[in-house]
Amino acid sequence: PFYRLGIFQQLSNVDGKYEFSFLGGEEEEAGIKRIPYSYANAPGKEKIRWVKTKSFFYKPEKLLWQTGIVKQIFGSKYKVFVFEGAIGHLPIWLYAFLCKVMGKKVIYWTHGNRGLDKGIKKKLRVLFFDKLGDALFLYGHFQKNIMVNDGYNADKIHVIYNSLQPQKQFELLNKVKSEISTQPEVFQNPKNFTLIFIGRLVAHKGVIEIVKAINKLKKENIFLNCIFIGKGEEKSRLEEYASENEIDSQLYFAGEIYEEEKIAPLFLKSDMLLSPGNVGLNCIHSLAYGVPVLTHNDFKYQNPEVEAIEDGVTGVFFKRGDFDDMIEKLKEYMLKNRTKEQTVENCQKVIRDIYNPVFQSKCMIKGIDYALNG
Repeated sequence: PFYRLGIFQQLSNVDGKYEFSFLGGEEEEAGIKRIPYSYANAPGKEKIRWVKTKSFFYKPEKLLWQTGIVKQIFGSKYKVFVFEGAIGHLPIWLYAFLCKVMGKKVIYWTHGNRGLDKGIKKKLRVLFFDKLGDALFLYGHFQKNIMVNDGYNADKIHVIYNSLQPQKQFELLNKVKSEISTQPEVFQNPKNFTLIFIGRLVAHKGVIEIVKAINKLKKENIFLNCIFIGKGEEKSRLEEYASENEIDSQLYFAGEIYEEEKIAPLFLKSDMLLSPGNVGLNCIHSLAYGVPVLTHNDFKYQNPEVEAIEDGVTGVFFKRGDFDDMIEKLKEYMLKNRTKEQTVENCQKVIRDIYNPVFQSKCMIKGIDYALNG
């Protein structure tokens, strides 16, 4: 997926005792944009060491088969195979078993159990990951603690966090700031407090709650704008609601954008990312541009990137499923006296320290060391 471009480039160009290659294709599934194969021949540190395969899916996000993997297990120089640890990706378990037969080490890169697994699924996750795996890459500590409680070997678990391309984002932000006077306005009242959402416009993300919040606050004579970056089946519903409640001028639909050069100016216009359903890499995206995040507080229904949010510093939490609490937390944040510069510094610090490809690659290398040497 395109969101892994930064870490794949970092690992492809890392200097040290390991050489990384990436086995995958360009097939899109579940509406997730893929990295173009052109990066296999990109110059310098842009290059990805890519071994091209082809993937087949039996339903969205469920892998049926990936060509060339068995050949690599039996005939290649690779000593460690890192597989995406999704229970529904059935051939992964065959590949892992074959690796064990051939004396290859197996690492799973996965979300793990967020506390929602029950019954046989919970037992199978521990069995497959613990017995067939030599190490486990998780994105966050919340999942690690749950899996240890489930019976997983804590020594095998390595939290690797997540990342995008922060250095590029930092540079673009500074460039856009210097060109702000030439940037076109997208709202009638650009000085209004401006929310932003980036991601797929789908129901489980709770995007309808954003426009409902804007409408509710409008009735209290509090006027907000909101930028939506992304596409999805909820867009027509959002537009219809906005039209019925006459808040069209307070919304801007930018569409699906992947170029950071186009994304950066929109974040510069924004004061807060609001993600009512959950956050993922959109949280990391937002913090890199110095924009705090408002989302719910139930980590069982969050993605691991939520751990990057420090309540009251890099974002704010509201009670999950409580629309009124979301509104109150938003109003409280808007009323607080703060400087834009300090907010940007707070948000970017966690990206500079942890959620970046350099730190992520170091965490992964430690996990590989463990898999090979114990």
